[in-house]
Amino acid sequence: MIGRTYLEHGRPVVVVLRGSWRTGAPRNVLIRREDGTSVVRPFRGLRRPPEAPDARAPLG
Repeated sequence: MIGRTYLEHGRPVVVVLRGSWRTGAPRNVLIRREDGTSVVRPFRGLRRPPEAPDARAPLG
């Protein structure tokens, strides 16, 4: 998770740090946006970017 790229409203962000996700605790993460700003926000709503097709996989 840390160091992975996710999409926030279609824009790429990188997860820098996450809080302890104990039961009942908010699932907050520190992200770095394209413009270099860092923001703490809920992990909820971040999406994985679409996977690139594997060039080695056979077609059809």
